[in-house]
Amino acid sequence: MSDDEHGEGAQDAPSLPKGFLTWPAWLGGIVASALVLAVMVLVVYAILQRYFLDTPLKWGDELAGYLLVALVMLGAAETLRHGEHIAIDLVTDRVGPGLKRLLAVVANLAVIGFAVVLAVSTWDSISFAYDFGSYSPGYLEVATWIPQLPMLIGAGLLILVALAILIRHLAGKDAE
Repeated sequence: MSDDEHGEGAQDAPSLPKGFLTWPAWLGGIVASALVLAVMVLVVYAILQRYFLDTPLKWGDELAGYLLVALVMLGAAETLRHGEHIAIDLVTDRVGPGLKRLLAVVANLAVIGFAVVLAVSTWDSISFAYDFGSYSPGYLEVATWIPQLPMLIGAGLLILVALAILIRHLAGKDAE
């Protein structure tokens, strides 16, 4: 990886210290990348089954849905770490460094707030599903807490990465 650990994305996020939250976010990104490949293979397989063998894959859509949620949530922290989230930089490109830092702090606080709400609500949902013993109504009949787990892990990673970036912004170690 180069010295410039982020692209020209979301908030010109400063690089995180080497080793600090880098490997968990990186691992989430690797798993998310593998899941993209898995979803592609699954969809192609389902298409082949349906149109060439005339035997539709009944559980394919359900599994693809679970995998898509997992890949988005597990990849979110790595995307934030690289500053690659979608951003509207119409304002931030036209303001000075002080206001730019303030906007970055506010943006990271919003990410943290969203991720905390997501983590708490997902934890409640997982706890309920586990205690109640609920299963998905589809063909897979998987315990519902299992496909919800990547949401909790992803939200936790997102909180940690956003906190690390926030601390760097507050310390004035913004990347230019």
